[in-house]
Amino acid sequence: MGRTMIAALRVLLVLLIVGMVAAQLWFLPVLAGEVAEANPEMAWLRWPLLGIVVLVILGAQVTLAAVWVLLSMVERDAVFSTRSLGWVDVIIVATVIDTVLVLGMNVFLAFGVHANPPALMLFLLAATVGGAAFALLMVVMKNLLRKASTFQAELSEVI
Repeated sequence: MGRTMIAALRVLLVLLIVGMVAAQLWFLPVLAGEVAEANPEMAWLRWPLLGIVVLVILGAQVTLAAVWVLLSMVERDAVFSTRSLGWVDVIIVATVIDTVLVLGMNVFLAFGVHANPPALMLFLLAATVGGAAFALLMVVMKNLLRKASTFQAELSEVI
């Protein structure tokens, strides 16, 4: 990976994190207030659901931070080490936690309070399936990284 590509990816990661922080601190609380005003019978859900959404975004931020660390390891040519496997584990755990939170929110809205419009239900279902697929993909990538690390260690012993 070239320095230009790593720098471009870091710029994009910073933009994503800044956007997520803005959503957590400003956009989502305002949106939750407007939804609570429009639906006073469901206003009690404002803070619990906002808390879950903020936690899901926090999980995505943790994932982006782990990607940043892995990028630094790529830049130093140290990605084929056992330390990198730990950062991939961070990505997997954060993704699984986020997926479980989104699934729980979907089930609660659909069956707990019967306040899950079809578009929201489908969006949360797609996010759940996408999160599960991403977590499984990261497990596969971790196994590939482990094998590549083993091959590199064996090759360095030969040379």
